[in-house]
Amino acid sequence: MNNVTSHTKQLGIIGCPAEHSFSPAMHNYISSEMNEDYIYCAYNVEPHFLADAIAGMRALGIRGYNVTAPHKREVMKYLDVISEQARLLGSVNTVVNREGVLYGYNTDSDGFYEALVNAGIEVSGSRVLIMGCGGVVRPTLVRLIQAKPASVTVVNRTMEKAVKLSEELYKTMGFKVQTEFDPNGYDIVINTTSAGMEPQEDALPIDSIEAINGLDFIKPGCAAVDMIYNPSETLFLKEAKKRGAKILNGLDMLIYQGVIAYELFTGVKLPQDMAERIRKEVFGA
Repeated sequence: MNNVTSHTKQLGIIGCPAEHSFSPAMHNYISSEMNEDYIYCAYNVEPHFLADAIAGMRALGIRGYNVTAPHKREVMKYLDVISEQARLLGSVNTVVNREGVLYGYNTDSDGFYEALVNAGIEVSGSRVLIMGCGGVVRPTLVRLIQAKPASVTVVNRTMEKAVKLSEELYKTMGFKVQTEFDPNGYDIVINTTSAGMEPQEDALPIDSIEAINGLDFIKPGCAAVDMIYNPSETLFLKEAKKRGAKILNGLDMLIYQGVIAYELFTGVKLPQDMAERIRKEVFGA
């Protein structure tokens, strides 16, 4: 990392909690590699202090924040300009301070899509299943729909949430998201739940979804994607691999969204191999 001086510009991530984040290691590595005078820190911001944290960003001239749970929607009300894509996605994960004007972006969806593309997973014309209906699902759905899949199905423990999301997206995008599970299988299956992550290492995403009984819908040649990156292979990915699926965890999504955010923060165009360098040097993958 570069030496911190009175000229060093600040970046960071705000969330509650934020201590678990790998973003400081990733962004500080990029700054060191690019010889850019930035330092990136993690800030634990409780919800009732969010407005103060954004005001402090403006007052102190902090150049950029990444935003994680639970602030991605709430932060939008404190920003000056929100990108069209972030408005469509309904959340912001990247805030850039340009001379006191705060701009909101969402790099999660593009990072996720970039990870799929670089893994050779073709969304266009594919039948996609998403398990779970948490905060990350709407941005994921919007970006997938923009890539023109043949169909998208969302299943969730509480199916009312999936139906409501389907109705919202039909109104905004004119695309009908299915909510009825097809046991015949899909081309791409995506887990967005926390099943498989500590302390649920022995859980499968289907355990809490009444509509699904077993993993026979995972067919050889399909793509199984998990947004979890620690552990690198969840129980879901291990079981999918046994059934002949191509597997992808959430690490590349994290890396690609970080690369996009860094370019927005700094205006610096990163080399094409930066994601691969981060994967190797920061995550040892």
